Amino acid sequence: MWQQSGSPNYITYADAEKYIRELNDKRFVGHNDWRLPTLEEAMSLMEPTKHDGWHLPPVFHPTQRWIWTADKESSGVAWVVSFYEGHCFNVDAMIYSGAVRAMRVGQSII
Repeated sequence: MWQQSGSPNYITYADAEKYIRELNDKRFVGHNDWRLPTLEEAMSLMEPTKHDGWHLPPVFHPTQRWIWTADKESSGVAWVVSFYEGHCFNVDAMIYSGAVRAMRVGQSII
């Protein structure tokens, strides 16, 4: 299950982790097991061709040009996925700002 819109602003990796904690504390849409996607999970959303300028299925809000993933190359380097450019890359997690599109795994009980 993916968050359709994601964070409203670009934030540091530390703030992305805080954003996830806040979603879980608030039980966003009734769940408290939200997390950052792995690089593989985030790349699974990537479309080979652009839809309205984005490599992202139209069901998702395109505000987030690139999103953080849970995968890190080292303690200060994390992977992001760019739905605008259509690829992934690693960045300095201490100074770079990205967006969050949270996800969760499991059955939905509604």
